[in-house]
Amino acid sequence: MVVATTTGEEVKQKVIEFLKKKDTGALATSGADTRVSPVKYFLGEDLDIYIHSDGGSKFDNLRQNKDVCLLVSTEFYGDYKTIKGVQVFGQAEIAKSDSSLYQEAEKYCPFNHMSGEGYIIKITADRAVYKNSVDGNGEKNIWKA
Repeated sequence: MVVATTTGEEVKQKVIEFLKKKDTGALATSGADTRVSPVKYFLGEDLDIYIHSDGGSKFDNLRQNKDVCLLVSTEFYGDYKTIKGVQVFGQAEIAKSDSSLYQEAEKYCPFNHMSGEGYIIKITADRAVYKNSVDGNGEKNIWKA
C-alpha cells in the first residue's frame, strides 16, 4: 500500500467531496472509557463538521479529552480492496441548545434535526486520511491543516 502525505488542496477537496456524499459515520472518543458512536453529521464550511446529539457517555469523554476521530466509509463487502473512506481527526467543541455555536450549526443542520433540547458537537479538523481502494491501488492520502 502506498501512503502519500500532502498538505495540498487536492486531497482536502477529495475529503470534502466524499463527506458531502454521505451523512453518517462513527465518532470515536476517549476519556474515562473509549467509545465509538454512530452519528449523523453535517458538513459546514471547509472541513468543519457538526453533529447533533441528545447526550450520552461520549460527552463524558469529550469533557476530558477533545481529540476525536470521525470515520465515514462506503459499505464493506468482505474485501479490503473494495472500500473507500475518510478518517477526520480533530478537536471537538460542545455546545448546548442556547449557545451561539448551536445557532451557527443551524445553517448546516436541517431544522427538524435541531429542534428541542440537545447538544452540538463541532469538529474542527486538523488532519484527514482519504483511502480509495475501489480503484485497486489502495493509496492513502493524508491531509494536514
